[in-house]
Amino acid sequence: MELIDRTDSALTISWPEVNGAKRYKLQYSRVSTSDEIKFETLSDQLTTSQARKRNLEGDCGFFFRAGAIIGDEEEPEKWITHSDAFYLLSEEQSQARMPQLKVESAGYHAVKVSWNASDGAVGYELQMRENKGGAPWKTIAASFSGIEVRKKNLTSAKGYTFRARPVGINAAFSIPSEGATGADLSDGIRRIFSVLEGNELLINKATSVPLSDALAGKDFILLYVSAHWCPPCRQFTPMLINWYQKVKNIVEIVFLSADHDESGFKSYYASMPWTAVGFDDDGREKLMGYIKVTGIPRLVVLDGKTGNTLVDNAVSQPLDIAKWRALSK
Repeated sequence: MELIDRTDSALTISWPEVNGAKRYKLQYSRVSTSDEIKFETLSDQLTTSQARKRNLEGDCGFFFRAGAIIGDEEEPEKWITHSDAFYLLSEEQSQARMPQLKVESAGYHAVKVSWNASDGAVGYELQMRENKGGAPWKTIAASFSGIEVRKKNLTSAKGYTFRARPVGINAAFSIPSEGATGADLSDGIRRIFSVLEGNELLINKATSVPLSDALAGKDFILLYVSAHWCPPCRQFTPMLINWYQKVKNIVEIVFLSADHDESGFKSYYASMPWTAVGFDDDGREKLMGYIKVTGIPRLVVLDGKTGNTLVDNAVSQPLDIAKWRALSK
C-alpha cells in the first residue's frame, strides 16, 4: 500500500488492483501504545484501488489495510497493508506546500512539467508515479535547478502524476498534479504522413524532428501549400504567422513548398516558424497529390485526432478554431 498524498487532515492511499475483485473493503486504525491494532471499516463498497480519508486529527500516525471481495465472498481472503505508519502534515507544513504543478502535453509520449519558484530553494526534488493502483512515487530528479522539465517515454495509457518539493528548506511535497498522458500520434495522421522519407519533418532549415514529436498531441494539423514566387502567398504568410504564434500549443502547420527549386524553398521557409517537408523528400509531392492541389495558397485543416479533412482551403475564410472543433465532433 502506498501513501499518495497527505494534508493536515487527510491521507490518500492506493493499493494494487486484484484480478477478479468486485469491490474492496478498506479499514484503518490509529497507532496506539498497546500491541493490539483495532481496525475500523471505512467502506466495503469501493470499486477503485485508491481512497482518501478525511477528517483525521492528531500526530499519532495511521495504518490502513484493503482487501478484495471476489465472487460471492463477504470478507477478503487477504489484506494489503503497509509496514510503517502514515502521518499527517502539520498545519504549518500543509499551508507552506508548493502549489500544484502544471502538466501539459509536449509531443509524442511526453509532457512538460512546470512550477513556481520557491524562496530559499536551492533546487527541487521531482517525483512521478503511474496512475495505477499501488504504484509508488519515483524520484526522477533529486535536486533539479530549473522550474520546468520535459519528461519523455510516458507510454502508460493510465497516465502519470507529478509532485515536487524545494531542496534546502524543510518543506513537504506539493499537491499531486492532475493526471496526464503523453500524447500519441493518431492512426489517421500517421497514415497520411506515411509517405515521408525517414518519417521526419524539418523544424528549421537544418534540423529535422521525428513526425511523432512534431505532431502528436496537436488538435489540428494544417497543410500549407505555398511558394515564394506567388504574390498572394507572400501576402497571406505573414498573417498566418501572427495567428500561429497565438495557437501553436494546439495547432501545427506543415509547409509543402511549391517553389521551383530548393534555394527558393530555403529562402521562403526561413521566414516561417512551423514545420516543413523537405524539398527533396518525395513525400512532399505525394502529400500535395493527396489533397489535390490545383492552386496556391492552399491551407488544408486536418483533425489531429482522426486525420479527417475539416476544411479544404482555409485561406479565404476566418481561421476559426471553435468552428473546427464543431466540425470534428
